[in-house]
Amino acid sequence: MTRIKKRVLITSIILTIVAGGLWYLHCDFYKIPNSRIGTNENYPEMPDDSFHHYINLPIDHHQSTSENFRGFYQLSPNFYKSKNITFLLTDGQMQLVSTKTDFQFFENVLQGSSYVLIGVRGHSPTLFPEVYKNGEVDYEIASKLFNSDQQIEDIELIRQDLIKKGLLTSDQKINVFGASGAGVLAQQFISKYGKNVNRVILESTGAPDLSQNFNLKYSPDFDEYNPKAARILREVLQQKSIDKQTLCNILYQTGRTEKSPKEAQINILKKLKNGGSLFQYKFKPITNLSMLNYMIKPPSEIAARVRWFELVGYDLLKYNNESEANLLYELSSKAVSDLLEYHKLNNIPPRKFVLERSSFLGEVLILKGTEDVVFSDEINHKIQASYPNSKLLFFKDGHRMQNNIKKYINIRNSFLNYGFNSKEFNSKI
Repeated sequence: MTRIKKRVLITSIILTIVAGGLWYLHCDFYKIPNSRIGTNENYPEMPDDSFHHYINLPIDHHQSTSENFRGFYQLSPNFYKSKNITFLLTDGQMQLVSTKTDFQFFENVLQGSSYVLIGVRGHSPTLFPEVYKNGEVDYEIASKLFNSDQQIEDIELIRQDLIKKGLLTSDQKINVFGASGAGVLAQQFISKYGKNVNRVILESTGAPDLSQNFNLKYSPDFDEYNPKAARILREVLQQKSIDKQTLCNILYQTGRTEKSPKEAQINILKKLKNGGSLFQYKFKPITNLSMLNYMIKPPSEIAARVRWFELVGYDLLKYNNESEANLLYELSSKAVSDLLEYHKLNNIPPRKFVLERSSFLGEVLILKGTEDVVFSDEINHKIQASYPNSKLLFFKDGHRMQNNIKKYINIRNSFLNYGFNSKEFNSKI
């Protein structure tokens, strides 16, 4: 055998091994969940202790005979230093709470506070084999078990569990914090269980019900958010052969992560118009739409997609990408395309939120960046007007509120501890 033939043979063997390894990883990533721990078991990596708690919750709160699953919640590092307890909600879209939660992320929000984090149903490791049939997602069951009404009941049962364990008194009210989609979840929770809540912070969020009532988009069109960039986008799409969804995802993710998002979007489009390329964005999963779509589409990620569609479905079912340019909806058309197709094929209407706000008399603080790419200033004014005892504060910042982290921590903590009328809160703003 010649040296060249040996090299070809060795190369072929290596490529075969690599391809086999990649196929194995793909199959493992896209496998159908078929088990979960029992209701008397714990995860080995998360022992049951004073900061990590387990609770058995109904798989379906609307079925009296429902079986239970093993849920969990976690307490902040400084939980036992204060009796002023905040439920820091996540709605599962970013999957931030796990058996190995990175608490630094949450300490950048409420550092030093006593807060509770909740493992979200349907997210690893609390997966539900019930939502899969014949090797596929059963969208009807998934939509039933993973809709946010179920999550609201989980939250309330965990509040009651804190009382049973002596971490809350029976007459003690909690605070609630929610940002982005979790801000909507917070509004849903206080709509039903507001009697148990003292103060609320809604940050970088929207309101699907108010948007529909006032004929607004849940997330603003690009023309509304960044008119200058929108004009350049139209020119680029007319002049160049570029996939609109791909480019809109890059602009959306830039809008979410940059400290000066509008300027950053304009710079991307100007460079593209003047001969630049999008090649550099292919190497980041969040800006590579194909890779992002691959990461969100495994069967095990269906709970995240259900919540995503729940929030954008009303607008997405009507969205026309040929005549409109909405960054979130361009991304959503790809990321939750399976749920979009399921609703269209079966003529299923989107989620219609109905929330009660006027009866909640607790204090509501709304924090909003004026360059938030996801939610408009206008809808935040509507939210503020709907709560009797609320204040709305604007900052020159984006969706992630990252330009002055220490200041924001002080504002949040001062409000949660002392309320609107305190010197501590007013000195921070």
